[in-house]
Amino acid sequence: MPFGVDRGVSRGFSLIIAGVGGQGVVYAGRLIARAVFMEGRYVSLRYTYGAEVTGTPVYSEVRVDSKPIVSPYIEKADVALVMHAKSLKGVVPKLSPHSLLVIDESISPPTSLKVSHIYRKPFIARASRGAAGELGRLGTLAAVGFLARLGLARLDLLIEAAREGRDPEATVEALRLGFTL
Repeated sequence: MPFGVDRGVSRGFSLIIAGVGGQGVVYAGRLIARAVFMEGRYVSLRYTYGAEVTGTPVYSEVRVDSKPIVSPYIEKADVALVMHAKSLKGVVPKLSPHSLLVIDESISPPTSLKVSHIYRKPFIARASRGAAGELGRLGTLAAVGFLARLGLARLDLLIEAAREGRDPEATVEALRLGFTL
């Protein structure tokens, strides 16, 4: 059952998107924040990263609510999207037994991890265009499309927001692909 239906996402949720530099984690957070804002909900977005170097961990934190948000910080995430094994360690402490974890199929979650549900999908493999050194930017966008399928954001508004970003055709294609996974 979609996250939005069984968890009351219309009231609000907290989402952490994690990956490494070059995977489009910051852009994915902005895209979701913009789409949810276009729905008329309150949203906060913050991101953290180490050195601005491709391949280092990057995190976007998105909080959504039907009322004004007092603090953008997320202590425990309702949903986490993890696109690279290097960033998983930074997310695990913010998960609870009620959290939903969405990960690329290339990542193996710890067997001791206790969350509500884990979705492992081939986001990077299915969205990759085979470019040398491709870290999966389109894979991250496909994963955002999958989050729309789960009810976290409306696909039509994600697509509308994507049309204002870089490479809108590839972004929209990746969002639609993820929605089908």
